[in-house]
Parts: sequence; C-alpha cells; structure tokens
Amino acid sequence: VCSMNKLTENLAAKITAIVLSFIAFAVLITSICGIFIMLESDGYSESNAEIKSDVLKYRIGNKHIYNILDLYSSGQSTTIYSEDQSIYYLIEDAETGGVIDGNYNGEAFLVKQQSERLTAYEERVQTDQYGNETIEEIEKGDLYITVYLTRESLSGRGKLLLDSIDVLYNLRFYFIVAAAVSGLIFFSLLCFLFAAQSHRKGGVIALNHLDKVPFDLLTGIVFTIACMSIWILDYAVGDTIYFIVLLCLVLSVDYFVALGYSLSFAARLKTHTLIKNNIMYICGNYVYKLLKKFFCRLGFVFKNLPTVTKTAAITGGIAVFEFAVLASFTYLPLIRTALLFWFLALDTALVVSVAIVLKRIKEGGERIAKGDLQYKIDTKYMYGEFKSFAESLNNISDGLAVAVDEKMKSERFKTELITNVSHDIKTPLTSIINYVDLIKTSQPENENIKEYIDVLDRQSARLKKLIEDLVEASKASSGSLAVNLAPCNIGVLLSQTIGEFDEKFKKANITPVLKTETENVIIKADARHLWRVTDNLLNNICKYSQEGTRAYIDVEKNGGKVFITFKNVSKYELNISSEELMERFVRGDKSRHTEGSGLGLSIAKSLTELQNGSMEIEVDGDLFKVVLCFDTEVE
Repeated sequence: VCSMNKLTENLAAKITAIVLSFIAFAVLITSICGIFIMLESDGYSESNAEIKSDVLKYRIGNKHIYNILDLYSSGQSTTIYSEDQSIYYLIEDAETGGVIDGNYNGEAFLVKQQSERLTAYEERVQTDQYGNETIEEIEKGDLYITVYLTRESLSGRGKLLLDSIDVLYNLRFYFIVAAAVSGLIFFSLLCFLFAAQSHRKGGVIALNHLDKVPFDLLTGIVFTIACMSIWILDYAVGDTIYFIVLLCLVLSVDYFVALGYSLSFAARLKTHTLIKNNIMYICGNYVYKLLKKFFCRLGFVFKNLPTVTKTAAITGGIAVFEFAVLASFTYLPLIRTALLFWFLALDTALVVSVAIVLKRIKEGGERIAKGDLQYKIDTKYMYGEFKSFAESLNNISDGLAVAVDEKMKSERFKTELITNVSHDIKTPLTSIINYVDLIKTSQPENENIKEYIDVLDRQSARLKKLIEDLVEASKASSGSLAVNLAPCNIGVLLSQTIGEFDEKFKKANITPVLKTETENVIIKADARHLWRVTDNLLNNICKYSQEGTRAYIDVEKNGGKVFITFKNVSKYELNISSEELMERFVRGDKSRHTEGSGLGLSIAKSLTELQNGSMEIEVDGDLFKVVLCFDTEVE
C-alpha cells in the first residue's frame, strides 16, 4: 500500500503512464481498424487472392466503368482514356450484343469486371422562340461495359492497395491479440491515472492550473476543439493519404485533450469542486445572494407592518393578480368563465382554511385557559402570523406548566419542611408535657408553683394542637393525603358529630339545629376526612358564636348536588372578608383572646376539595355562614 501511495504521488510515473497510455491507445485503434477492414473484406473467411480480386473489381474496375460511360455519353473518344489508364475495355449493345467500341483483343488480364445494364444519355441544347436555352437529355441506348485490368493498368495507389492487403491479411490474427493486450494495458493505465490524479507528496490532494479553470468554460473549449477536428477531417476527405495523415494528427491531439479533460473531471470530484467551480454557478450564486438579501429586507419590512396592513396588501395583491389574468382572456369567454370559477374556488378554500386555523387557535386558547397546560395547538398547515400566535400560546402553556411545577415543588418543600420541623418540635414538647404531668402528680404545696404548672400544661397542650393542625393543613393543601371516596350518609354523620359536641355546645351556651329534607342523603365522600371537616366547623362555632344563640346546620339536595350549610352569629365584629378568612393563620378574633391557630377553615377547605367538593364562606354583618357542596351518590 505504501509503495502504491508513493507511485501515485510520483510525477515521473504519471508522465510515463500518460505516454504509455497514448501508445496503447494508438495500438488499440490501429488493431480495431485492421480487424474492421478484415471483417468488411471477409478477410477471416476468404483467401488473399479472393480479397484482391474483389477489391480490384469493386474499387478500381467500377471506377473505370463509370469514367468510360461518362466519356461515351458526352460523345468523346474513349480510346484516349484507355491509353492514359493502360486498360482494356469493351462497350456492347445491350439489345443486339454487338460491340460498339473497345480495344480488348484477348490479351491476358488479372481481373475482369462487367457492369450491369447501363443507359447512356446525350445532352443537347434546345433554344425556344424567346431565345431561352435549355439542356435536354436524349437517351442513346442501353449497353454493357466490360473492363479488363492488367498489372500494368494499376497505378501506384492500386499497387499500394494490393500490397496493403497482403500486409493486413498476414497480420489479421495478430490484430485480435494486439487489440486485447493493448486494451487491457490502456484500461489499467487509465485506472492508475484517475487514481493518481491530484495526489501530491505527503498525501495531499491539490488542484493544478487546468483544474482551476471553470468547468463549464473548459467544457466549451473541449467542445470547440472537437468541432474543429471534425471540420478538418471533413476538409481532407477527398485525398486518402492526406486524410490518413490528418486523422492520425487529429486523433493524437484529441486524445490528450480528452485525457486532460477526464483527469480534470476526476480531480474536481475528489476535491468537491465540480459544481462550485463553474461560471454559471458563481454568477447564479451571486444573483441568488442578491435576491435573497433583497427579499429578506422586503420580508423584514413586511413583517413589521401592522397585521391589518399586511392582510390588506395580500388580499389586494391576490385581487389584482386575478383581475389581470381574467382581463387577459377577454376575447376567450369560455376560458375566462372557467378561470373565474377556479379563482372563486381558490378564494373560498383560502377563507375556509383561515377559519379552520382561527378555530384551532380559539379552541387551544380555551383549553389552556381552563388549565390544560399539556395541550398543544397543532401548527401544521399554519402560516405567517397565525403560526407565530399559535406557537406563542404553546410557549405560554409551557411557561405556565413550568411555573406550576415550580409552585408544586415549593408547596411540597414547605410541607416537608413543616412536617420535619413539627416532628423536631414534638419531641421536646412531649418531654415537657410528660414532665409537667410528673410535677402535677407530686402535688407541690406552693400555690404559685401550682399556678405555673397549670399555665405550662395549658400552653403545651395548645402548642401540641397547633403543631398537629399545622401538619394536617400542610398535608391537606399539598394533596398528599389518601382519599377513598365511598357512599356516605351525611345526615347520620352530622347527627353523630353534633352528639359528640353536646357538652361543648352547652358550655358555650349554643343551641344546634339540624335540618335535613330527607332522612337518607347519600353523598360521595371520604367519611374520615368529612368528619374532620365537620369537626373543624363545629369547633369554630363553639369558639366564636354569640352565647345564647342558635347554630343552624342545613342539608339540602338540589339536582345531583348536596349543599350542607353551617350558620351562626359571631360574638366578634367580622370586619374581614370571606377570602381572608380562608387564608391560613387568619382568625375572626383579631385580638386573639381565644385559643385557635387560624388553620381550621383552611384545613376544612383543603379536605373538602380533596373529596371533589367545594367550600364557600359568606359574611353578612355578624352572620357567619359556611356552605359545603358534594356530589350525590345514586342509590
């Protein structure tokens, strides 16, 4: 492989291959010409004498026959021609067989050639009454011409032809071997030259001066040389020797031109410059860049125009184009009518496509507005401002999805933080509570210490309840609680819960009133979480209701929904909105004289929403009302 690489990079080896390829090409062409001549002369099936006889008959004998016929038709003496050419001949009448003219008297000859039946014409000049001359051919009769060729009658070219036939006949089989060997050598040398083209020392592939000429210009030069070669050969057709000499020179020049053109083509393929190194490509690329720059600037201006202006420009352009086309067919009403219907169909299709695009954008915007952040508007077949607007909506949904994900991560982080911190607080708090209990069981005699222990006991219990509410609120708001929806009798659950709060209601001097339309109202809910919701709301009533008032709990069924309403009169002035009361750590008692974390309503709302329900708060003066809504369960 290394020696082959060195050989392809060697300039002397390339020049030697070019010279040898020319020699092999010359031998190949010569051998093919010899084979063709032998095939045409039946040299592979007839003897040398038969070939010579055929050549003398058809190439020399026929020539003399027609020369003699021309002399006889024109009325000239054929004897002079026979003396000049040193031949024997006879002219016989085709009808009678009699000899009209000739000089053959039985002499020895090499070849005898007799013509087919020929017709001789005599040209006569006729003058009409106006003095105009015309040439009229008058038939002289049919005849046969026989030519007798002797060796003396053959000229120098004739003898050369016979000698050439002897040489070609003796070499007829060598031509086949020479053609095969020279063809193989020529093909091998061409493969080497194509493989070695453009290779330089060091493994570099570089172009020479010819390869840098634009390929279309080089092709034009080669085509011009080929046309000149054909013209030169056509000019020299009359003289055989001159033609052969010119043919050899032209073929030699054309060979090197064709070889250089082919090697340049191969070099351009190797360096990938076949297309780029063309005058047409360079000019076309320059024009393309100018047009691209122009249309880019035009597009920039058009893009920054207002949408209404762009729409008007496009619509106006289409209208002008259609009007111009219709106007050009004013005198062809049938074609004009067909074009009118075609334009109407196209305009209708355009309007319908715009309507479909707008509908698709509208539906996508509504889906995203409803919270379906994963929805993507299909921008296929959209264009211009429509596609840009649809992609903007898709990007908005992506941004919202990212924001929601970040929000969820933040909520989860807060929940985990609250849970972990609450767990860390519970451990020392449990120890405090346990030690307070131990101190209480020891029954200290000092009254001040007893009072301090009661404060510690009350505040530690309050702190424990606050931590539990905080953990529950975090879990409920983050949706990390398990929910098992099942049929639940809301009337029974409320009755049981109110019964459990009987002592608290009596202590707060509140009278609960439960009203249900029917005994059995079944809803879809999680009984455990629903009890926690009602427990928080009833606790809220016991803490903040005006003493000596009633608290109403109503259950109402409306269609496929069940509404549970809690109403009580607040003991404190409610100068706060319902939205603020829903927030965490917000209490109606702004002075915070009562116990409470401000998480009860927030926990209740989160737990209700986890059960596919809703919770609304209404404040009307001192009247505080909470409305729960759940789906009914069909029995």
